Amino acid sequence: MQARAKKVSENEERILKSIFEHWKKLSIHEITLEMVAADSGVTVRTILRKYGSKEGLIEACVEKDISNIKKVRNTAATGDYSQALEILLNDYERIGDAAVRTLAIELELPIAKKILDNGRAYHREWCKIVFGPFLPDQNSSDYEPQLLSFITATEFYLWKLLRRDLNKSPETTFLVFKSLVEGLIHQRKESTPLL
Repeated sequence: MQARAKKVSENEERILKSIFEHWKKLSIHEITLEMVAADSGVTVRTILRKYGSKEGLIEACVEKDISNIKKVRNTAATGDYSQALEILLNDYERIGDAAVRTLAIELELPIAKKILDNGRAYHREWCKIVFGPFLPDQNSSDYEPQLLSFITATEFYLWKLLRRDLNKSPETTFLVFKSLVEGLIHQRKESTPLL
């Protein structure tokens, strides 16, 4: 019994890692269950029995954070924006191209929209924590616009613009992100009345 349970668990891990590795290199349209099965050493039937469909498999991958996005980003210390940006940009280097490909098909594939909506919701929560010391009180009318400013200044769209469209280096990209975040922090300090 234990040996069987261990094998099932190992198969599941290989299947989920395989779909994630394919997602990093290919559009969701291009990924097939046959590819995943071949990588994982299982049959397509096994995958379908467990996940129901390719979309179900992708959803399970996101839910279990196989990409380790949350695990990695959650190591950022609240208020340490330099460290947080390093962690964030390293993650964008790892999965940014996949996110851009997913964005291109968001309107035609519900699972693509689900992946991105999940990412947007997580990024918002991450920004609330990391930049919390630089945000006004949550009951303030300024809270939402300022939070949105931090979200926008650290979005992967900006990473794509700098790294892919303008071909800037990771170092220059970091400096631009840091400059935007520091500008928001400085603006907040300037607008806070001295007591």
